[in-house]
Amino acid sequence: MASFMLLALILLALSFLLILVGVMLIFLSALRKSVKEREEGEEGVRGGAVVVIGPLPIVIGTDREVTKALMILAIALTVAAIILFIVFNLGFLRAAGKPPALSTVKTDISLALRY
Repeated sequence: MASFMLLALILLALSFLLILVGVMLIFLSALRKSVKEREEGEEGVRGGAVVVIGPLPIVIGTDREVTKALMILAIALTVAAIILFIVFNLGFLRAAGKPPALSTVKTDISLALRY
């Protein structure tokens, strides 16, 4: 039991160390890129964002290339999320035998609204 706890603590420490190293690498990469761009005189900034509201992704970008890449990524992730949702729900329905009856759901809702 003690060796298991020691292993867990070592893995926890390693995970925090890996996260710290990753953050430092991201910071150093951004710093190096900004120094390089300053030396070359490039001022163009490209970026974009994806806002997902329910199943609908909204894509915002500074140019066509970024927007197109983010749109492809957003569509792929949305399709993957829908597929995973369907697969997991089918698995839960099979494990439960069948979904609850509609009358049970109505009763639960009416009980919840009373309070």
